[in-house]
Amino acid sequence: MSKKIILRHPSDVQRLINDGVIRHGNSRFIVIIALAGIFMDAFDFTSIAFGLTYVQEEFEFSALQLGFASGIILVGALIGSLSGGILMDRIGREKVFTADLVMLIVATLACALAPDPWTFIIARFLMGFAVGVDYPVALSFIAEYSDSRRKGSALNMYAPVWYVAVASTWLLLLIGYHIYGALGADISSLWRWVVGIGVVPAIIVLVLRRKYLTESASWLAQNGDLHRVAKVLRKAYGVDVEVAPDAVLTVEKTGVPARRAFNVLWTARYRMRTVLSLIVNFCQGLQYYAVGFSIGIVVEQVLGESVLTGILGPLVFNAIFGVAGGLVAVFAASRIGVRRLAIIGFCITMTSMVLVAILGRGLFPGAIVAACVCLGAFIFGHAAGPGTQGVVIATMSYPTSIRGTGVGFIQLGNRLGGTLGLVMWPVLTAALGLNALFVLAAAPLLGLLALLLIRWDPAKANVDDEDFEAREAAVRDHDKETI
Repeated sequence: MSKKIILRHPSDVQRLINDGVIRHGNSRFIVIIALAGIFMDAFDFTSIAFGLTYVQEEFEFSALQLGFASGIILVGALIGSLSGGILMDRIGREKVFTADLVMLIVATLACALAPDPWTFIIARFLMGFAVGVDYPVALSFIAEYSDSRRKGSALNMYAPVWYVAVASTWLLLLIGYHIYGALGADISSLWRWVVGIGVVPAIIVLVLRRKYLTESASWLAQNGDLHRVAKVLRKAYGVDVEVAPDAVLTVEKTGVPARRAFNVLWTARYRMRTVLSLIVNFCQGLQYYAVGFSIGIVVEQVLGESVLTGILGPLVFNAIFGVAGGLVAVFAASRIGVRRLAIIGFCITMTSMVLVAILGRGLFPGAIVAACVCLGAFIFGHAAGPGTQGVVIATMSYPTSIRGTGVGFIQLGNRLGGTLGLVMWPVLTAALGLNALFVLAAAPLLGLLALLLIRWDPAKANVDDEDFEAREAAVRDHDKETI
């Protein structure tokens, strides 16, 4: 772009980016780096799934201790999301992202090399904390470096990247399984190698960060630093930009003290957005973490119970159905809206649960295979619908000044739902068998009702302007008082 851009007011920056006046350049690499953060999150969350039995044997965990050790990562992620979201709105996205990467590398290495149970548990907590911090940071970078028309699609890249990462974990396990078998080695240490490999993408992203990553121009503009904004826009977009001599350089902060940061999410403007985001994320977390444990069970009924089928099941379901659902969401988000995608997705997951409960009984030849297909439909619907749209709705519902806080807080719904799914599902299935799926179908039903009653679609709104509307209203009120 050859025409010189003149910045006169912080709101100019939001409009340049959101209207697509400036685009491409290194900004694409910034989005890719942010998506790589999502890849690391998914990898670290699932890398230990296969090895839990071996962890229990090695560290002599009881069933209760194993549940605590496996679930502690969710606790860390919750605390990380809440604190990281507030921090990034205070000091910026780039600093928090860098610190998060360093913590993730150290914690991952500590987990892979853990010599005793407490080192393992603490490392898992810190991994979760780093992953939790990364969520609001990565999603904010994607939102703030994408124009309004492409924002929904860009954020929906979260899904295929997530499922590619999960499938990559199981692919590494499959490769490791065959290598260990060829060498005649004890497979019980395979989990350490897979967890440790998670350091590699984190180091790559850390290196790329030094070359391409810049602070969010939207966040800098919201804080009134136009001269630094100009430098960022030159580097990120390769545009000719300068600050006008009469530019507004002092902007009254709209932030609130950290202890009251979440209060703004419950003000009249944001209350229903917050309620909707919490419910959708709670329901999608509950259904995913519960039904996810059915994959291995159903596949083993078809192919037989073995270590190999325990690896192949999650690999196939995530690589085929998860990635496909995520790609559909990327292409459909800008066409039908994130709210409709979430509605359709909940309908698919609810229907799939009911069909799996019926077909999984094997009442006729081929019924179990049909149940597998329905389980695949569940993963597809979850990936295309609420599993992704819950994140997208939360990210697009809040302006730059509170986006980190909002996304971090909404993770509360996801983590609580996920924890409940992990804890509740074994109890339900032990008591009810496949009938437990009929009970669990209440989760997508609740999410569906929330979406039908609260008709908020952030794809149809420009929430970034709300920061400056609030300031202008405050100035007008102040002027009235002084007259």
